[in-house]
Formats: sequence, C-alpha cells, structure tokens
Amino acid sequence: MKKIFDNISEIRILIEKAGGAILLLDFDGVLSAIAKTPDEAFISSDNIELIKKCTRFFPVAVITGRTLEDIKKKIDIKDLFYIGSHGLEWEEDGKYHVKPIPKEIINAINSAKEKIKPLLDRYPGTILEDKSFMFALHYRAINPKLADVFIKEAMSILEPIAAQNNLRLDHSMKTIELRPEINWDKGNSAIFAEEYFNKKMGKRLIPIYIGDSLTDEDAFLAIREHGITIRIGKNAGSAAEWYIEDQEEVALFLKWLLSLRQ
Repeated sequence: MKKIFDNISEIRILIEKAGGAILLLDFDGVLSAIAKTPDEAFISSDNIELIKKCTRFFPVAVITGRTLEDIKKKIDIKDLFYIGSHGLEWEEDGKYHVKPIPKEIINAINSAKEKIKPLLDRYPGTILEDKSFMFALHYRAINPKLADVFIKEAMSILEPIAAQNNLRLDHSMKTIELRPEINWDKGNSAIFAEEYFNKKMGKRLIPIYIGDSLTDEDAFLAIREHGITIRIGKNAGSAAEWYIEDQEEVALFLKWLLSLRQ
C-alpha cells in the first residue's frame, strides 16, 4: 500500500486524466469517527459542510452497512446518493429501492437473532443492532476480559446458521454481522453508483472509494483496476492501493480534492 500524501501527485494525474472523479464514501470510520455504539456515531458540522462543498464539484455517494433510514438521519444532505444495508437498499432520484430477499433467508436471520438475544444480558456492553435485512452484534463496550469468550459463544451460534442458510457472516472492527449472501455487496454497489453517475454526467469519471473495514474490501476489489482505492490505516492484507493514517485525514484529503477545482 502507498501512503496517499506521499503519492498525491499520482492521484492528481489520474483525476485530471479522467476529467473528474466520483466520490464513494463509507460512513463509520470515514465520515464519522468509530464510536462505542452505533447511535453515538456522528458526522461533525465541519465534515457536513465539507461534503456539501464536495457535492458542488463531484458526484458523491455514501455506501454503508447502516440502514437507509439511519444514514439519511445521520447525514441529511440532499444532494447525496444514499446506499444502505451494504447495497440492499438505496434511494435513487428520490425513489426508494430494495433488493429482493427470499423469505427463507429473512426467516433464518430472524431465527439467528432470537438465538443471540440471550447473550446480551450475560455480556453487559454488547449491543444488537437490528437492520431489518440483517443484524450486527457490537462488543466495543464489553469488558475486554470477556471479549474472547463472547466471540467464541456468538460464533458457535451463528456459524452453523450461516453455513446452512447461505448467509454471510463478517467479523471486523469489534462487530459481528450476519446478512444475506445474494451476490450483492459494497463492491456491486460501488460499480452501480459509478455507472449511475457516469450515465448522469455523460462521461466516465474515475471512482474514488474510501473505506476502513472488512466489508469495504469488496469495493476495493471491484474498482481497484480502474479507480482509486483508499483505506483508513495501513493493512498489508487490504486490496486498497493507497492508505491514509486515520479518520481525521479524510477531511484533509477531501480539502485537497476540492483545491483541484479552484
């Protein structure tokens, strides 16, 4: 991986050659700092203004694991393309869309949710985030001494259900998430948003995807060969080509991006 601010001229050349860029951004860990609980995460007023400025010069999409309703409440900027639930739902030109999910998949996820709930009382600090199509278990606030035992017990419940019902089980950033495996993820969503904007703009712009977690790897893989992939924090196992040190440097990069248009 290459540190982005040590190779910024390379980024500039790619953008100028394409005649512009499309911004594809995750929320948690990118626009918002990682918080102890999902509810506590927020985007600062400075970042709100920064994203508003970006929308004047670049097409911007937010691609997140949060539900569409939740992410729109968190950001509430009119000129964004919102994609929620890892791409399972989105708002396009003011219209709501959702990927069809087989009833048996929804039933399996709901069953897993009920089997997990007893762990919440036994492990104080754990949070079950219900996302309708999926759910996430957050254990950032758990007693660190109990974390390994909690993970082992949660996985012993969820792994068999995921295997038997074609579900995707992800574990990253002190979060365990169970969701449908229907060949549609943040990678598909990134390509979808890119094509949507290219058609709208009447030309092919270079996509820039910024993410920080395991689920963002799907997007890095999807656009790596023709786009700019940026990870928060260096990770040798990541498919992203560039990295920035931390979430606070996202604002610095976006300000640099805006400086190209001045």
